[in-house]
Amino acid sequence: MTKPTTDSQRPPCVLIAEDDQDLRELLSFALHRAGFSVASCNNGLRLLELLENGIDDASTAADIVITDLRMPALTGLEVLEALFDRPERPPVICMTAFGDPKTHQAAIRFGATHTIDKPFDIDEMIELVWAVYNYQTKDKE
Repeated sequence: MTKPTTDSQRPPCVLIAEDDQDLRELLSFALHRAGFSVASCNNGLRLLELLENGIDDASTAADIVITDLRMPALTGLEVLEALFDRPERPPVICMTAFGDPKTHQAAIRFGATHTIDKPFDIDEMIELVWAVYNYQTKDKE
C-alpha cells in the first residue's frame, strides 16, 4: 500500500456511494484500516448533496469519491454529469456490476478517473484509491 507523504493533520477523506449495505460497509472498513477517513451514503441524491454541501456540516470535503453507477434516486452517471463542469470536484472512481464497454465509456466521458467492475479485489481497490489520491495531491503541488 502506497500511503502519501503529507503534512496534513487529517487523513484523506473518501466518500463512498453504494446502495448495497454489505459492500458499502466492507469498503468503509477496509479504507479506514488503510488510513483514510471515510463517509458513505446509499444513493446518488445523497452523494450529490454531500459533494455540494460538504461532509459533517461542510467542515470536511471529499478528497476522492467511489460511487456505484446504478443506485436509487440518482445514478452515479447522473451525479458525474451534474459535476462535469465544476473545476474543483474530487476524482471519482466508478464501480459497476454492469461493466459493458458503453457504461465504462460513459463514466469516463463524464469525468470518472477510473471504472472498476464488480466483483473486485478489495486490496486492488485500496491501491487504486491511494494511487488516485497521490496523483491528485502531486498535481496540486
